[in-house]
Amino acid sequence: MIEQGQNITQYLQDYHEGKIVHGLAVGIRRLDDEIRFKQGQFNIVNGLDNVGKTIFMLWYFLCLSVKHNLKWIIYSGENKSGQLVRQLIQFYTGKRLNQLKISEVFKYEIQIAEWFTFIDNKNFYKSTDLFKIFNESNYNGCLIDPYTGLNRKFTHEGNYEFLNECRSFCNKTNKTLYVNTHVVSEAARKIYGEKHKYAGYNYPPSKSDSEGGQPFGNRTDDFITLHRLLGHPSMKYRTLFFVRKIKDTETGGQVTDINEPLEFDFNGGLGFTLDGQNTLSSTIKDDLELKPLSTNLTFDEEVMEMYKQKDLPF
Repeated sequence: MIEQGQNITQYLQDYHEGKIVHGLAVGIRRLDDEIRFKQGQFNIVNGLDNVGKTIFMLWYFLCLSVKHNLKWIIYSGENKSGQLVRQLIQFYTGKRLNQLKISEVFKYEIQIAEWFTFIDNKNFYKSTDLFKIFNESNYNGCLIDPYTGLNRKFTHEGNYEFLNECRSFCNKTNKTLYVNTHVVSEAARKIYGEKHKYAGYNYPPSKSDSEGGQPFGNRTDDFITLHRLLGHPSMKYRTLFFVRKIKDTETGGQVTDINEPLEFDFNGGLGFTLDGQNTLSSTIKDDLELKPLSTNLTFDEEVMEMYKQKDLPF
């Protein structure tokens, strides 16, 4: 099909008049400077195992839901849906589930269900099966978590088939797709050099370190890397956030300085904070008499003992 000339003309006019609309923000300035939600985009997130990719992205999605009423459909092949909903309720309320009355738990379960639908992961899906389910749903965004958990071809050709399917799905449906990916073994062996302050700890992966290699960077719109310094006495509960690629910078977003990632605190499992800010602090309900949470900037023995007692999802 030939592109209609009026579409091109309209874009040129909108750009000339400064009418190009930015993607959706979550209300945390430095995060919004780096990344925006854009309808109809294909996005990839990579990271080492056990760094909390699923949990961080659900927090980000929830921020967007609270701010803009976005709705999501989630396929998470490595996590129980009940555990993910529990975490979402804790993010939303700022309290651990066992601190809530059971009536409050059910109340917030209903609220979360307004925004999030989970696909039963007992089945082993092909990507085409998931795209069919996504296409038949009325949601703004979709998550495949992870790509490596699909029933797929483990070949270079198979990877490109999947990436082309993702691109076609977004173009045809105008739904936004996120795909979480693992990294290759070589990336898991990379460590900071001996002169670096994090010497000996795992180095954050690049786009090409994804299983499937550089094609995963080539075919996506935006690319995010999430990283943690597992085993570090003070950094193991802090998430390093890198934007590796922004295809359309005129609608918002920018590539992160490789040496200055955004650094989020997990805040005891009750919502990620950046510079002391958490979009979800404003969702805390008066009837629960909750107070906004502050960032834990130091990790003395008392704080570390507190973390040991919490059922963190890492």
